[in-house]
Amino acid sequence: MYKRKIIYFLIFAIIITTALSGCTDNQQPTETLSKDSFMLGTFVVVTLYDHQNEEIIDKVFNRFDEIENRMSINIETSDVSKINDNAGIKPVKVHDDVYYVLKKAKEFAQISHGAFEPTIGPLVKLWGIGTEHERIPSEGEIEENLLKIDYNKLELMEDNMVYLSEPGMVLDLGGIAKGYAADEAKKILLENKVESAIIDLGGNIFAVGSKPNGDAWRIGIQDPYRVRQKHVGIVQDEDISVVTSGNYERYFEKDGVRYHHIIDSKTGYPARNNVAGISVLSDTSIQGDGLSTAFYVLGVEEGLKLANSLDEIEIIYITKDKKLYLSKGVKDKFEQTNEEFQIVTP
Repeated sequence: MYKRKIIYFLIFAIIITTALSGCTDNQQPTETLSKDSFMLGTFVVVTLYDHQNEEIIDKVFNRFDEIENRMSINIETSDVSKINDNAGIKPVKVHDDVYYVLKKAKEFAQISHGAFEPTIGPLVKLWGIGTEHERIPSEGEIEENLLKIDYNKLELMEDNMVYLSEPGMVLDLGGIAKGYAADEAKKILLENKVESAIIDLGGNIFAVGSKPNGDAWRIGIQDPYRVRQKHVGIVQDEDISVVTSGNYERYFEKDGVRYHHIIDSKTGYPARNNVAGISVLSDTSIQGDGLSTAFYVLGVEEGLKLANSLDEIEIIYITKDKKLYLSKGVKDKFEQTNEEFQIVTP
């Protein structure tokens, strides 16, 4: 459904914190064009600030449909489902989209030493977090399923052939496909001369270009203790992807323990560390999406070390004791707005 409106924009995990119309006191507010839908496993909103062409926004959502139909583990005819159905049996030929995302997934798995793990599917299904079947598995079940997880056994062959070399392996691109979709949406917008837009795929935000008046976007970083109500600070930047993950997104609690959806592929349990939330700033959303999981699992010390070694990646850690850890390049862009948190210099 299309909606034309003046924007003051509350988004899933990140808040665009200023009046995005870009108007001054002497100007009329800018009218925007927005479309939303539930797809790619989340609530998706795309808003154009400098165009009123519905065909452009339809192209973006048609592209989202293509990506979901090729990469969803929940669609029986998707390329990913075909790969899983043939695990330990034979290679499967996949679309260029899927092959590209799998190459990036293996790259992120390699540089994070498995903290991001594209073959995490058996553990995701076992825990069922966010579904009607969520539960705490037995240690025996976890140990059995850990044997099915190894990105090195995801083989990418010539001519777009893909093979999971062991029976029972399950590929799951839920930790990276949204990032790719956001990048593809941006590509379509730029091809159609859109210079000011927000692409919102749940915790994946791409602020395209700048605000209509030429100012940088002001992006609020979510307070994990007051979800959708407050933020800990503001990042000011242009043409930037911001991907946020946290233990507050999908979880269940039992006996006072929170079990969240970010699974550590080394232990088989939800990642256990001092991290409450993390935001990754990057030039492409596929980087931020894949690496946000890795950074969360790695924790503050190892995550900052990895982030500072990579080009075009910045991170903000929010810990359970209400401290903020910033990578080197984000310090000059970040404005703290919540004094309950303390910025710590690593």
